[in-house]
Amino acid sequence: MALKVSKRSDIPNFRALAILSAVNERIERGEDIIRLEAGQPCFGAPKPAIEYAKQVLDNDGRQGYTAAIGMPLLRDRIAVHYHDTYGADVDYKNIALSMGSSAGFILTFLAAFEAGDKIGLTMPTYPAYRNILQSLNLEIVEIETGPTTNYQPTAEILSAYKGKLDGLIINSPANPTGAIIDAGELQKICNWCDQNGVRLISDEAYHGITYETSAETALKYSNSAVVLNTFSKYFAMTGWRLGWIVLPTDLTDREKKLSESLFVSPPTLSQHVAYKVFDHTDILDEYVAQYSKNRAILKAGLPSAGFDKLSSMDGAFYIYADIHHLTNDSEEFCNRMLNEAKVSATPGLDFDVNRGNATMRMSYAGTPEDMEKVIERLTKWQGK
Repeated sequence: MALKVSKRSDIPNFRALAILSAVNERIERGEDIIRLEAGQPCFGAPKPAIEYAKQVLDNDGRQGYTAAIGMPLLRDRIAVHYHDTYGADVDYKNIALSMGSSAGFILTFLAAFEAGDKIGLTMPTYPAYRNILQSLNLEIVEIETGPTTNYQPTAEILSAYKGKLDGLIINSPANPTGAIIDAGELQKICNWCDQNGVRLISDEAYHGITYETSAETALKYSNSAVVLNTFSKYFAMTGWRLGWIVLPTDLTDREKKLSESLFVSPPTLSQHVAYKVFDHTDILDEYVAQYSKNRAILKAGLPSAGFDKLSSMDGAFYIYADIHHLTNDSEEFCNRMLNEAKVSATPGLDFDVNRGNATMRMSYAGTPEDMEKVIERLTKWQGK
């Protein structure tokens, strides 16, 4: 008799990570590929923070467990960050550290929702939301957005879903589009969620990486929203696997108990690095200045290479390109682009199952030199 396997684990592949793995292997074999597939900074944590971590290890090589929701010292430092950056007063007791924001989503979904609850996802969206929700037996309600609303939801769009949602996930700046929800609209969305009993989950992973306009936090407008962030993007600590959650009071104890049993505690050494990295935002802002250069190069050069329908790129380090004039099969198109032009990107099907066949995402978290080469290669490939 065959043994049971869980239907909850039968989730789609995360294409961006699958492509990342495949490109890693090809580069190791000597292929010259320019990478636009992964949302990963080309930088690491600032060197002074790394030196601080070495000192910590020299003083205490054991590095045992911390509290399940992280060291109070770091949680308090994050609270200071909210005051200094947004003018928002947050009690460190409402902040929980997690093993990347990915673990934070698991903890938050378990703490806030029952199996079968309906969670709104605005399309296109970060694919891991869908996969985590599906694995936890939560029902996904797709909310389509497009260029007319900057690929972001509005309170007007949400009005059609009154009584149909238990939760809503927003992401600003967004993956895959880089689009920002402006402060006025964010306030309206927060008010709509509070008035309609919808738990708002605000993913603010790309805060700090913005260009013409900054991103506002949902904490300014809602006491019931859950806000998540990560040290992987602006702070360039991708492999250290550390994120945080700002929780409303009704979820703090629940999240703590879940964290104790599911993860025990976040990585200890990573917490020390994260504490120190706040002292070096000058270096982090230099990283953002390079992303801005990359953005300008691609924004100016991609249209002449045949990619002229691009998202606003307000923040993060992503371009979402409408390529329906080039293909109706984004996966095949991205494979050809990789094999023939030696430029990797992620097909839009990762972010929008219904409409992603004619879109793709490019990440510009690399070097300006690579971005110049991207334009040269794609221009030649498209015969422009």
